[in-house]
Order: sequence, then C-alpha cells, then structure tokens
Amino acid sequence: MTKMKKVYVSVLKNNGFTYLETLFSLSVISLIAFILPATFGVFSQFGMIDTDLEGDIFFMDIVETSRSADEVEIDNKETITFETERGKIEYQLNNSRIVKSINDEGFITMLFDVTTWDFTEEKKFIKIKIKTDGEFDEEILIKK
Repeated sequence: MTKMKKVYVSVLKNNGFTYLETLFSLSVISLIAFILPATFGVFSQFGMIDTDLEGDIFFMDIVETSRSADEVEIDNKETITFETERGKIEYQLNNSRIVKSINDEGFITMLFDVTTWDFTEEKKFIKIKIKTDGEFDEEILIKK
C-alpha cells in the first residue's frame, strides 16, 4: 500500500501542461491567426500602410546627401552629382531605374520603374520631379 501512495504523489507533483491548458493556448493562437490578416486588409484599404518604402528610402537618401554636399551639378538631364566629403555621389537615370554611385563605384539601384526624372535649375535651388509607375510622385528642392 505504501508503494502506491508514492507513485500517486509523484504523478500529482508533475508540473507539465494539462490537456485543457494546451487546448486553450492553441485556441487563442488560432484566434489571433484568424484575425490578423483581416486587420491588415482593413488598414491597407484606408491607406494606413505605406507600401512604397523604396521611394521613402530614396527620398531620405538624396535629401541627406544634398545637405552634406559642397557642390551640386546637373549633367545631361539624366545625372545629378553631389560633391561631398565622402567623394562624388551621383544619381542617374538608367533603363527606367535611378542608380546611385559613389566615386563611380558600387552602383545601387534606388528606384525602379521611373517614368519621370526631370530637373529644373533655378538661381538658388534645383527642383527634381520624380514619378514611378507605382505610388511615388514627388518634387524635391535641393539647395545649390
């Protein structure tokens, strides 16, 4: 009789999950997995999720480069060149893409499907009009 009590006591002290706890946690996880896609659908309908991240990254990059530039030049209406401490940084239109290079090395594609890449040169600034097939349609003013 004493052996049975020891076995019974060791089973009661088991600290693992019970079947009900496991079912409850799986039901909560499945509920979250069911609701999450619908939530993203609602936010994307209202335009609350920005899908054009490459345009935002390009915009931040060219603004940061222009702020650190000592000199700005436009070459043949397809290339804008910034002279900075890091060297010569160029943004050029190449096969409907805007490509960045530093000291004529390391070509990085910054924007795809570019339909408009126009420069307007004024006395104190350069206006760049950029448009892609997607959502990106911006004008950037760069101080000379």
